[in-house]
Amino acid sequence: MAGENVIDLVPAPGGLLRPTCGGGPANTAVALARRGVPTALVGSVGGDQFGRQIWRRHIAAGVRRDWLQRTDLPSTLGLAVVDEDGRADYDYWTTGTADFVWEGRALPKPDPARVDLIHFGSLAAYLEPSARAVEHWVNRARRAVPVSFDPNLRLSAMGDADSVRERTERLVGLANLVRVSERDLAQIYPGKPVDAIAHAWLDAGPELVVVTLGDAGSVAFHRNHVTEMAAPQVQLVDAIGAGDAFTSGLIGWLTSAGWMRLDRLAAWGNRTVITAALRYASQIAAQACTVPGAP
Repeated sequence: MAGENVIDLVPAPGGLLRPTCGGGPANTAVALARRGVPTALVGSVGGDQFGRQIWRRHIAAGVRRDWLQRTDLPSTLGLAVVDEDGRADYDYWTTGTADFVWEGRALPKPDPARVDLIHFGSLAAYLEPSARAVEHWVNRARRAVPVSFDPNLRLSAMGDADSVRERTERLVGLANLVRVSERDLAQIYPGKPVDAIAHAWLDAGPELVVVTLGDAGSVAFHRNHVTEMAAPQVQLVDAIGAGDAFTSGLIGWLTSAGWMRLDRLAAWGNRTVITAALRYASQIAAQACTVPGAP
């Protein structure tokens, strides 16, 4: 996993804010590690009290920290505003924070004998100078191992929709698997049908594009099939981290089942394989919706 460690300030009773560890790739790494999937996070952690909270989270989850750099910089903050459907919009404080100081860092060389895949996305893939470092690293790594990409778009921090769309399309072309939310797509392709976007992305290079649709479930697009999956019904608290949890379930299932290898990606064209992966990912995401903040 490669990306940022954010502290989400989540509304709590009495008009208070509760600091919760977040960040898309960090949430995905934690979710995988908690289920016993060996996972390392490439990124940085702040030197403040929030950074110590983040570090303890990774230790407790079992995330490998070999490539997680501790700094003296403050942690990135995100103020979550949750709507009546449990979905959150964010305001971010990113200037001078620990998550985006990757320039000049030596990043690990993926060894197919030891690494199943590289997963990246979210703020660190869009904000400089980390964005440039992440893109170059992924571009080299994809020749050796599969690459998974989750845009996790936050226009309030990333910039205008046109520039974010252009960068997203370039990063999609580096990935074998893309997981994106319908809500993210609407931000950069307003009014355009989901299936048209997904098929255009498939033409750019990925083997599989999975779109999550909130409580309407998810749909996977492959050149050989389109596979839909309903969402389990749960008592919703909020949807913070649900997309990251879904991503962890999707790539975790494909990895554990033995299909996350460059020479085995043809299995993704089998509807039965993808149905099982979607079902598992949906269950993981549903569980995330039953607790406040990212699990």
